[in-house]
This record gives sequence, structure tokens and C-alpha cells, in this order.
Amino acid sequence: MVALACIDSPVLLPYPLFVACVMFDWRLFGGALPRMRPWLRLLIATLLATCVLETGAWAHNFIRDASAPALFHPQLFADLLIAVGFYLGWWLTWWWRLRRDRYSVAEVFWITAIYGVLIEQQGAIFLQGLATMPLGFALWVFVALAYGSTMALAYVLAGGPEIFAPLAPVSSAQTNRRIATRLAKYLLPWLGLFVASVALIVLWNWPIEAMHLLPPKRFPMREHPFW
Repeated sequence: MVALACIDSPVLLPYPLFVACVMFDWRLFGGALPRMRPWLRLLIATLLATCVLETGAWAHNFIRDASAPALFHPQLFADLLIAVGFYLGWWLTWWWRLRRDRYSVAEVFWITAIYGVLIEQQGAIFLQGLATMPLGFALWVFVALAYGSTMALAYVLAGGPEIFAPLAPVSSAQTNRRIATRLAKYLLPWLGLFVASVALIVLWNWPIEAMHLLPPKRFPMREHPFW
């Protein structure tokens, strides 16, 4: 069923890949690179997983020959180039948080999933879901699966909780945290994802646009697929 959904909506491709990695214990870095630093593991895994997401999002629009695609750019390679800055914000935020707190794969999934529902199309998806309830909930789930499984896939590929232990060991006192502290564990990644993704895409795109490296947006997409 998921495979059929991915054929029609390839933006969901990170989800079956994530499930396969969990089921078969796949890791991107095995015995060949056992000493690679955790931040570099997470960076490479995040860029690979988000490349799958963004390519799937492009293919989703390409199949429909969208006249107003929900992409950074309608041409694939230009879209991927722009997207690097945005997804570097994901990596930076999660590297910051994983060094300071312990997150399960499920927590990484749901935090990023809810962030995705709130930010997709600059909040339009969240508002559209509210306006079309109860069908709007299905729209939220669709977006949540795409976003959440992408970052969870990167986390698993990079090594998961076994690799990314916080700087300080978890004590019994920390286990019984106050409610405010536990809320911060989940709110800080949301804040970081919003701020870092927006800030880094601006910083990333400034030299790209200043040097005119991007092609003009061409339509229809099917006649100008890549650049």
C-alpha cells in the first residue's frame, strides 16, 4: 500500500526507506568508517535523506505538470541547489539538540513532522487542514509522514541514539525533570528548525543569486525538467 502511494506521490518515498532501515537495521556508516565524527555522520545522512525528500517533491509536481509547484524552483537541479541551505538548518538544529539531550527515533520523527505541518507552504497547509476538517487531518498526516520520516531516516542512517549521546550523562535527577524542562526538550527543536532553516536558506541563496547561478523558472515543467 505504501509502495503504491509512493508511485503516485513520490514525496512519501522517505517513509518506506525509513521503515526498511528500522526493520533491517541499516546504517550508512558501518565498519568502513567507524571513526567518522557524529556531526559529519549526521550532516551526510541529512543531506542524503533530504535529497530523497526534495527529489520526491519535485517528482510529485512533475507528474502533475504543476503550473505553480510547491518547490524552491521548478527545475530539479536548481531546486536541489537552493534546498541545501534550507536543510542545513535541519542538520544544525538536530546536531545542537542531540548534543544536549537524548532523543529517540520516534521523538525526532514527531517533532520534525509537526514542524513540517506548520511550515509547509508557509503555513498554508496547516490552515487548509483546519478549514477542511475532518478531511484536513489526512492532509496533515500526509505532510507529517514526508517530513518526519525524512529526519528520522537521517537519524537512523547516521547511527541513532547509540551514536548521539548528550554531552552530560543522564542522571536519575534528570530522568525526573520538571514539566517545564521536559517541554523545553520538545519546544527548542521546533524553534531551532524554524529559525535555522529560514536563516540558512537566506545566507545560502544570497551568493547564489548574487552570482546569477540559477536559471530562470521555466514552464511547463515537463518541457524543462532539470535546469
